[in-house]
Amino acid sequence: MPETKDPLAALDAKDIPTRAAGARDLALTGGPEVIDRLLSVATRDNSPGVRLAAAGAAADILSRHRLPPREALIPGDDRARWLATVIAVDPGLNTGLFAVCGTLGTAAAFNRVLIGLRDPRQDVRAGACVGLWRAVASSAYNGDAEAEGRVVATLSDARIRVETRVEIARICADAGYRSALEPARALPEQATRQTRTAAEELVVRLEAAPVLTGVWVDEGLDVMAVGLKARAGAIAAILGEGDAVFTEENGEVSRSTLPSPLRVLRAKAGDKESPGPVLQIGSRTWWPAGGEEFCVFGDRLIAAGRFDWLTACDELLGTHSAGLRVRGSALLQQGRLAEALLVLEACVAGKKVPADAWWFLAEALHRLERGGEAAPHLERYLAKAGKRAPFLDEARRRLSLFAVEGPPEDLPTE
Repeated sequence: MPETKDPLAALDAKDIPTRAAGARDLALTGGPEVIDRLLSVATRDNSPGVRLAAAGAAADILSRHRLPPREALIPGDDRARWLATVIAVDPGLNTGLFAVCGTLGTAAAFNRVLIGLRDPRQDVRAGACVGLWRAVASSAYNGDAEAEGRVVATLSDARIRVETRVEIARICADAGYRSALEPARALPEQATRQTRTAAEELVVRLEAAPVLTGVWVDEGLDVMAVGLKARAGAIAAILGEGDAVFTEENGEVSRSTLPSPLRVLRAKAGDKESPGPVLQIGSRTWWPAGGEEFCVFGDRLIAAGRFDWLTACDELLGTHSAGLRVRGSALLQQGRLAEALLVLEACVAGKKVPADAWWFLAEALHRLERGGEAAPHLERYLAKAGKRAPFLDEARRRLSLFAVEGPPEDLPTE
């Protein structure tokens, strides 16, 4: 919910909380047309908190315009002008301006972030680290060997304080920069007592091979992009050493080796409390799939008749309810009714049961000519399914027949 009725007008309010609230609202809803105003506030407002909020809002708007097609909405001249506004002020005035540099998406802005890492002031270096992460986490930097090399080189730069280099090593580990391993190995000996343990843990993380195996969903969201809504998109299952099954939202399915460039990051999804693995393939970002995506993935393969590919992904589906629902519905479609029944009964006995698992269980019983046992499952489906669920009418029809005709012949009566 917005905090202000008119966020731009709120930036001119006399009280600090209202101005800050206006900036926060623009962070979520503003477009490129308000960035000049936000940068004016970020560099001139008399409140440090408002300046920081305005800089963060400008960075968040820019984060929505890192990749095509939205990237084209901001001309290069505008990006250059905004960078000129940022570098015209001492970064100590507002360290949040490094986040703007990190999301501008230009070589000059990236260079400004790297320069900030050498600043003698701790708060300025911390701000530069924030800007660095916001830059390299985007899939716009995936496969950019030059940018990775420049970041990794800072780990050996004696002009940068060692505690900041440890933080840069963390950014490298989170960004999937495997080339940072060797320079990071030198950090524990150079680190202070307070940062030595962290430096050692980062070396361990960089040594570990990235885990690609799993089910991933492309929601159309870049890492650190703020204010965009996730959409139901492509889903991929990655097997073993990189064999992948892709299902697109238009119904297309394919199987191939993984394309490149590819990296595994560690980042926080919008609804998660802690960071986790994120996969970037080219300019697409793939997040760990949840139960709903597991079901969509299975349905797309079933619709395409690719039961062989679904079988190859069987281990990835696991033993949770969503995975069992996919297995059960696939077995049902193949006419393996007894097997489907066993799997679906196990599914509905678990937690977080997909609503349509109750329908598939009722359908398995119906096809096995045990329709009388299906009534409670149909009722559970109708109680849990959404208004646009696909089997509502048929479920109601079957229940109405059961009510009118009484128990079917296959249902024992006393």
